[in-house]
Amino acid sequence: MKFQLESSKLEFFRPDAFGFINGLKKEPPKQKMINLSIGAPNRPTPKWIVEVMKENLSNPAYHTYPPQHGAPELLEGVANWYKKRFGVTVKPEENVLVTVGIKEAIFNALHALVNAGDSILVPDPGYPTYFEAVLFTGGKLITYDGDVDPIATLGEIESLARLHKPKMVIVNYPSNPTGRVASKEYYERLSELSCKYGFVVMSDLAYSEIAFDGLEVNSYFEAQQNLELGLEYFAFSKTYNMAGWRVGAIVAEKRLLDAVKLYKSKIDSNVFYPIQLAAAAALKSTPDSYYRELRGIYQGRRDAIIEGLKASGLTFTAPQGAMYVWVSTPEGTDPWSFTEKLYREYGILVVPGTAYGANGSRKVRMGLVQELEVMKEAARRLAEGRSW
Repeated sequence: MKFQLESSKLEFFRPDAFGFINGLKKEPPKQKMINLSIGAPNRPTPKWIVEVMKENLSNPAYHTYPPQHGAPELLEGVANWYKKRFGVTVKPEENVLVTVGIKEAIFNALHALVNAGDSILVPDPGYPTYFEAVLFTGGKLITYDGDVDPIATLGEIESLARLHKPKMVIVNYPSNPTGRVASKEYYERLSELSCKYGFVVMSDLAYSEIAFDGLEVNSYFEAQQNLELGLEYFAFSKTYNMAGWRVGAIVAEKRLLDAVKLYKSKIDSNVFYPIQLAAAAALKSTPDSYYRELRGIYQGRRDAIIEGLKASGLTFTAPQGAMYVWVSTPEGTDPWSFTEKLYREYGILVVPGTAYGANGSRKVRMGLVQELEVMKEAARRLAEGRSW
């Protein structure tokens, strides 16, 4: 008797863009590979963070289960950071939950808050985990155009809110993959819509410290100081080069966070205590000069690749923040074949735009994830490809 071994839900993950990329890498390209596909920093975690981890690693007191909802040092660290960085008052025990990175946090929060059939508005293009998590919960996935200025999305969000009465609206600025940055006015108007239509705003702030040309990244909670109907993801991966450490946080209204805490407590036992102490040190001990240097590094990489794109004749959205460039494919070329051509002919590995939604059907994503000289080499190769 035959039966289906795997869950039908796995179809939500197909076609798998990253599986396609890994398949390409099995054959070497004509030129040395420049990998711009991965969304992770290429630099090491700062030494002052690593040292705190090393100091606490051998302490047997930390070898048991950590506090269920997060180490007090990190809960307080996140609360203090919100006050210092955004001027927002957050209660550590009530409004902060430590998570095993942001991907886990998205899945757990949606499972804790969404019922089957609930409508969820998601930006398209957007981080793939948003789409997958909504579908896994049985929620109704409704997309809005995320490839326009954030202010321009508000009219569509209101129209969809009026029509579908969504439980939640997901926003992500600086955006993966478009690199757009939202203004304080955007969040103020979004907060007004949240109050008017009664939906939860789920804000992904993973790239909060990577913005260009003097732009400032804002938190949703600057517009919604009482945190009502708000939930925001706070990440360490990109700002502190800690992608492999798997630590993050949710900041949210108590009613929402209590639900996520309950659900999460059935899924995992939270993050190894020394990792949490290192994350707390990142927030407390990182000098302001580090953040200025971080922005300068990524802006230099952005400027380099943009020069190559201009010379190549390809059209693109110049990112205002995050660590990606959203590039249009040549006329009549789909993102899969263009990704393959870039890799095989030029040795440049990117991600097909359809990984980020239907609005990526004529796009690829290039990451600013290599050192400046390597980005300049990628730009040089792109400039050679005038006849796409």
